[in-house]
Amino acid sequence: MPTDLWGLIMRVLGVNGWPGASHDGAACLVVDGEVVALAEEERFTRNKHAYGEAPLHAAAHCLAEGGLTLDDIDVVAHGWDLPTLFADRGLDWFDSDAAALEHLLPKALFPRSRDPRLTFVNHHIAHAASAYLLSGRDRGAILVLDGQGENESTTLAVGIDGEIKTLRAHTPGWSLGYFYAAVCEYAGLGADAAGKMMGLASYGTPGDLGFGGAFGFTDEDFTIGVVPPDLRSTGTTDEETATIRHWMEHLEKTLPQAPNRGVRRFDPRTGRYGKVTDRDPFEYRDIAATAQAALERAVMGLVRGLLRETGETTLLIAGGVGFNATLNGKIMRMPEVQDLFVQPLAGDQGVSLGAAVWVAAQEGDRIRPMDGSVAWGPQWSPDEIRRILDASGTPYTEPADIAAATADVLAAGGVSGWFQGRAEGGPRALGHRSLVAVPDPEATRDRVNVRIKDREAWRPFAPSMQEEAAEALIGTATPLPYMIVTTPVTEAGAAAMPAVVHSDRTTRPQTVSAAVDPLYHRLIGAVGGHTGTAVIMNTSFNGRDEPVVCSPRDALATFHRLPLDALALGPFLIRRPAGFPGEGGA
Repeated sequence: MPTDLWGLIMRVLGVNGWPGASHDGAACLVVDGEVVALAEEERFTRNKHAYGEAPLHAAAHCLAEGGLTLDDIDVVAHGWDLPTLFADRGLDWFDSDAAALEHLLPKALFPRSRDPRLTFVNHHIAHAASAYLLSGRDRGAILVLDGQGENESTTLAVGIDGEIKTLRAHTPGWSLGYFYAAVCEYAGLGADAAGKMMGLASYGTPGDLGFGGAFGFTDEDFTIGVVPPDLRSTGTTDEETATIRHWMEHLEKTLPQAPNRGVRRFDPRTGRYGKVTDRDPFEYRDIAATAQAALERAVMGLVRGLLRETGETTLLIAGGVGFNATLNGKIMRMPEVQDLFVQPLAGDQGVSLGAAVWVAAQEGDRIRPMDGSVAWGPQWSPDEIRRILDASGTPYTEPADIAAATADVLAAGGVSGWFQGRAEGGPRALGHRSLVAVPDPEATRDRVNVRIKDREAWRPFAPSMQEEAAEALIGTATPLPYMIVTTPVTEAGAAAMPAVVHSDRTTRPQTVSAAVDPLYHRLIGAVGGHTGTAVIMNTSFNGRDEPVVCSPRDALATFHRLPLDALALGPFLIRRPAGFPGEGGA
């Protein structure tokens, strides 16, 4: 193991993803307790969620960023206890760790003279560690909510002095993540469209939260009556299909609307196959609202019980359900919760991070907390970007101040791509791979949804605001850097940013610090110089059904395909030619 002047250096490569049996593959490099790099496999392969893909490109990026090879890595930490998972479900596993490592990171792609130690971390421990160890809190109650881990779907725990103690858990059959996925499927959105349904829910009116006796609620917990709590699948790595089937059968018997069936058809306009449903999913808004309200009631009960049992007032959340910003906003406003941290990489991409910091902490490293950014991915220098632009033949300029030049585009009514610095992990673009616009008038939302991103008109957008403007716009000065909770807006906020105020008069804000992201902070301030308010509309830089852009070539391809007005690519500005049909007035 390499050493420095102070002693041993611990290098951990955290990973998620397994060939043929995973989603959201990712890799993370932690050196001496500090996150050096993190990337998701989908950003490189351009296959959304990287289903069944090992994190080959992501791991290669992390090693390159650290100037390392696998020979320099002490531990490869996987965010699932795969040997246990496979054994419990009657599936064959490898005879040795060396064989498993070769299957995951083959020597043909990762040459090495020695194998690092391979460690498999319990999935919910990895989630819990991602929230607790990176939160900067010494202690707190921990809630993990997702589809499932190895044998649990909800875990209640407490973190104290660097250790995590699990208190209790619900089994996969009682998964709140799978319940929500089943209702998504029923509404015709698709089982992996939880974010869509969260947005749709605010347009509806909740009905029977029990879903015809399926749910039972207490002040501090919940029960599910339509899925056996001991449900166990064999021959597959999870209980997702079986659990959703139980829910779908129950929903068909109890809901007034039939399921919104869909088929995949070729769309000549896009040149792709896409899902076509019998009815508009918007017709299922009341069912979506009911599912959202049921989820909130169940989780808020769990929170009350967990905080009472532990005596804690700090709550730390991870797991895929942690992406439900509406739920998080209501939790944040619970009187029992004095301090809330939701891991912005709440889904399975985050267990690469959690597994790495958990192993590092167990080896004695002091973990450096997150600072308001998840920009740990690839970056390109101005010279590299210039060479790519020149090779593509794309006309561009190099303004003296890219923030001011982009602000001029936005102030004139334009929508621009904004590609700066290191790529971010997670589904939220936070000012490094974003599409940006002035959030006024309200019609901007419809233009970006329908004409640019080719998605449902009811999908909400989020604001990025200078943290100095937050109290006037959302009524709180509490830093909210990750766009992971919703908050009510003030009267001034509703007037200044109607395109990002949802139908329930909330928004999902990102407060931007000059210390953490000076260039993005400056862009927002430059827009405020035109509009009077330091806030912009921000959404991820991608088209329909594609991952967020990662490289300059990705950004150029998406810019040329979508009717954007401009692209700020590093220090260079690309403008749509005058008179182009997609031009928005910039």
